[in-house]
Amino acid sequence: MSKGFALAAIALAGFLFSLTPFAERLDDAVLDGQWSVLRKFAPKAAPDDIIIVGVDDASVRAIDAPPGLWHEPIGRALERIAAAHPRAIGIDLALPERSYEGFRAGLDRPLVEGLAAARQNGALVASLTIDPRTRGARTIHTPFLAVLGEQGLGIGLLGRDGDGITRRFSLAVPTEDGSYPTLAGRLCRALARRCTDGLIDYALGPPFRYVPLRDVLAARDESYLGKLFRDRVALLGDVRPADRIGVPVNLAGWEEGGRLSPAVVVHAQSLRTSLAEAPTETVRPLSVLLLTVVALIALMKDWRMALVTALLAAIVLFVGATALLRSGTHVGIVAPLVTALAAALSCRWAIRKSLF
Repeated sequence: MSKGFALAAIALAGFLFSLTPFAERLDDAVLDGQWSVLRKFAPKAAPDDIIIVGVDDASVRAIDAPPGLWHEPIGRALERIAAAHPRAIGIDLALPERSYEGFRAGLDRPLVEGLAAARQNGALVASLTIDPRTRGARTIHTPFLAVLGEQGLGIGLLGRDGDGITRRFSLAVPTEDGSYPTLAGRLCRALARRCTDGLIDYALGPPFRYVPLRDVLAARDESYLGKLFRDRVALLGDVRPADRIGVPVNLAGWEEGGRLSPAVVVHAQSLRTSLAEAPTETVRPLSVLLLTVVALIALMKDWRMALVTALLAAIVLFVGATALLRSGTHVGIVAPLVTALAAALSCRWAIRKSLF
């Protein structure tokens, strides 16, 4: 057996492995670790221009009505936020599917007025939620829909990888008629000429903060609301423990880490990533893989040195790939590492069999 043949065989096997779902799953796990390292040691600067209005447990207790009948408090909150002149308002809450005037006369009107006030201020996008039974978008009561218009709607779905973690976002999702903008996609288009999608940059910007919905409703000082919302993007969403999404890093600044995040925070980070106009691109690790194999095959006369080189290669690849990730390039390193290990083990086997 020649070294050239061994090099070609191991390189080919490593490349084919890099194309498998298993390699992709392992690369995703490594990516999560890289985001955690960057978040802790080298976060990337970004404007603190997105603020969340959170429906928390205290707000639910303070509002004397079931959440499905929150027409008046949601409408009033939208009016107060709009009066503070934010750049845009996003609503990550399910709007009513029908009229509830039968419960109380005039119940729908405050929400119509709040949506109209928000729309007059500037960009307003409400989330279209998906019915899990029909897998179609839930309807929105016609008067609310009329105020929002086509440009005021975005799919509220967050994509999840095979392990349930949200690492990527899209500006639009495919539909039977083509595609439809997402919540973050529609907001970005309203705020910027150029928008991008791809990997969510979990190292970008400071952790998010939220102001409770009840505080917005109870605030007596309009200047307080002005300081909170002026020239920012306000996202209204649920921050209670029930509405959670698996993430590599939880960017909810009011919580202590963890791997579960409020969905509205993930929408906010998706929007922040898109507005940064610097998408993280994923590249195939073939060149890195081949260089790793060449370095190890050259050391086949000493399998112990090959193993040491494999360990050093693992460290260098992780550090280098993490640095590249911070600059906007994601390189999958699992295939090169597996190939390095295979080369080292092949080195030992070949020497024992006296093939080299």
